[in-house]
Amino acid sequence: MPFIPALSPFTKALLMHRTLQRNLAAASLGMALTLPFPALVQAQQVNLDIPAQSLAGALRQLGQQANLQILYSPGDVANRRSAGVRGNYAPAEALAAILAGSGLRYSVDGNTVTLVSPGDNSALEMAPTNVNSTGLGETTEGTGSYTTGVTSTATRLPLSIRETPQSVSVITRQVMDDQNATSIGDVLKHTPGVSVQAYDSDRFEYSARGFAITNYQYDGVNTIYDGVYDQGTTHVDMAIYDRVDVIKGATGLMTGSGDPSATVNLVRKRPTRDFQASITGSAGSWDNYRTEGDVSGSLSSDGSVRGRFVGAYQDRNSYLDHYEQKKDITYGILEWDLTPDTLLTFGIDHQNVSPRGTSWTGNPVFASDGSKLDFNRSWNPGTDWSRRDFESYTYFTSLEQNLANDWKLKVHMNQMRNEHDTLLGSASGGNPDPVSGEGAFFYWGHWEGKRVQNTFDANVSGPFELLGRDHELVAGFTAAAARTTGDDFDNTAFELVPGNIYDWNGDFPKQNFPKIGDYETNQRQNGAYLAARFKPTDDLSLILGSRVSDFKYDEKHDNLDGSPRLNRATYEQHGVVTPYAGVVYDLDEVYSVYASYTGIYQPQTLKDTSFNTLDPVEGYAYETGLKAAYFDGRLNASLAVFRIEQDNVASYVDTVDGFDRYRAIEGATTKGVELEIVGELAEGWNITAGYTYARTRDADEQRVFGFPLAATKPEHVAKLFTTYQLPGELNKFTVGGGVDWQSGFYAQIWNPALNDNAILEQGSYALVNLMTRYQHDEHLSVSLNANNVLDKKYYSGMGNFSTVFYGEPRNLMLTTRWDF
Repeated sequence: MPFIPALSPFTKALLMHRTLQRNLAAASLGMALTLPFPALVQAQQVNLDIPAQSLAGALRQLGQQANLQILYSPGDVANRRSAGVRGNYAPAEALAAILAGSGLRYSVDGNTVTLVSPGDNSALEMAPTNVNSTGLGETTEGTGSYTTGVTSTATRLPLSIRETPQSVSVITRQVMDDQNATSIGDVLKHTPGVSVQAYDSDRFEYSARGFAITNYQYDGVNTIYDGVYDQGTTHVDMAIYDRVDVIKGATGLMTGSGDPSATVNLVRKRPTRDFQASITGSAGSWDNYRTEGDVSGSLSSDGSVRGRFVGAYQDRNSYLDHYEQKKDITYGILEWDLTPDTLLTFGIDHQNVSPRGTSWTGNPVFASDGSKLDFNRSWNPGTDWSRRDFESYTYFTSLEQNLANDWKLKVHMNQMRNEHDTLLGSASGGNPDPVSGEGAFFYWGHWEGKRVQNTFDANVSGPFELLGRDHELVAGFTAAAARTTGDDFDNTAFELVPGNIYDWNGDFPKQNFPKIGDYETNQRQNGAYLAARFKPTDDLSLILGSRVSDFKYDEKHDNLDGSPRLNRATYEQHGVVTPYAGVVYDLDEVYSVYASYTGIYQPQTLKDTSFNTLDPVEGYAYETGLKAAYFDGRLNASLAVFRIEQDNVASYVDTVDGFDRYRAIEGATTKGVELEIVGELAEGWNITAGYTYARTRDADEQRVFGFPLAATKPEHVAKLFTTYQLPGELNKFTVGGGVDWQSGFYAQIWNPALNDNAILEQGSYALVNLMTRYQHDEHLSVSLNANNVLDKKYYSGMGNFSTVFYGEPRNLMLTTRWDF
């Protein structure tokens, strides 16, 4: 039997001190100590992600992720190392693994573990850290949770949702599985506060707080957004991701440029130390077939080398006539513990998307006499040869090095190589005769390009002491450079759609668009950032930060003879400062109030009516609110009030000689409120719900229409989704469902009877979705998802070349999964 020392009066006093308890790390038991300890043995398994590192750091992370508390003498853990632990473990097992070979002794009191070394009579002290009592870490896979314990997307500092002074939505692996969200589009359309509008059959715009989302990250590393050309951003498949963090509002501290909408961070799945594997097959409406495979585990006997491979293939038709799409995804990742303090990661993912029958725009709206046209939802203006083929390879590597005094160095590098070949034809132009259906014309053309984007981020973070209190600091540098090259084609040929547009079926001769030149685009963004989280008191946190950025953009088009064409766009800015400030005050163990402020900066390449480049969008974003963490953080709720002020916001004016022209709006102001609740309401009952109101007006109180969609954003967005595992003998069944509702929005559509734009409104609508799952045993499960079960007919997009696009009708998907 191991030696179990009695707790001294000093230690008991420390355990009773509530304020210090909230700042404890949790810790562990020794490998050599094999006697059961009831409170820990009876605890349920938790999903852990603790890399090899110093013993002190491993204990701190274990405490955060497993809801444990530790008392120890600093000398007992100094200069000791731990191999870490990853996967699903009972706390007792994890503690044993963390302390393997340390020889430390222990005592247990509930969830508090006291560590001592043989013969060590020095005073004990509590480990300084921020407790996360959810039992959750950053990894969400395997937890069954709708929330997470830690997120660092907003500031690079590992904070809980309650500790982050901005609105945060985390879409976990369980949420994605329950909603059958297989693409980033599926994820975002159900995310609280996010609305979606369709350009056409293959491109979508996602918005938050009244503005398009233009900031996307992968494992926290920024990318350069390609906008309407969409080099695959809205087609990303979710088979390879653990979760998606969505930080609402302006995020200039970490992203530099961007719109004050949101930042979407896609976090990849990581290898597990223990073997795990699964295979999934799905079949759904319109011949939608999909299969996934996922295998992970150690590649060395000691678990220091771990690997994971994920593959997916999808072949589907659509509610749209003569449309089909094939998609295949492969993903591989390796982790190697070079030393107990050094983790090296390397991975690659590949995605290939091949649609046919692609519509470039949607359906025409007005007839030649100004009357409104009416098409079936299945009507597809695309030709049968129209396509938007896209292929991407992403190579990524990272190095994580634990330094002295619990500091850490992280270096991430990504290279994204994308190719697209776009041959489009869409019978949606013009205003056909209301009786004969004649007079429509084609929007069409040929575009292709290759883009190589390199991104880099390096940062150091850790604790420091000031005025007798512990604080945290992160400092880093990030760089992104993208070069796009391709051929220019002559797309000016005009062709009428033959016959009656109502008889259109996509059958039209494939066109040849002659090459007339080539183009090259170079874009760079570099930035240095610094942020510190000060703790003046136990209940008060103050986050101060700033970023200094450089931007450069150059686009040129040359004719076949090498002579330049006139439509060249450039900009260059240096030393742009983006400030950030946030404050969080804990009212008690559950509630906190917060406020934050950040700058907004977004360079533009759009032209005004004199064909001069618009000045960058600049402004400020303010947010304040209340957050709550119920049931030890397993249920998170927030209320936010925000205000966004911007100048130089672009508004579409007209098109002259094929070039779009815009005007800069001064004094664009957005005011709004946001509510969200997510997590576990009761055992087996999960929920994710939110409501956002965002009203944007210019200085004259007029609506602001976006671009390239000449449409507003809905001012009210509400999302609700919940699941419940039935009790007793029916506990193999989980049932759930939700509603996605949004208020009306408006678009500017050309009406020939007015010889001007008319305002078209899509009224408010609600989409009802249902799901059920049967868990036959630990290996086999069967799920059924039903979307738009009331078969609501609505426009999912308006204003792209004066067309409209219908949303999906009712559809089903049946999924079977086998876990090995």
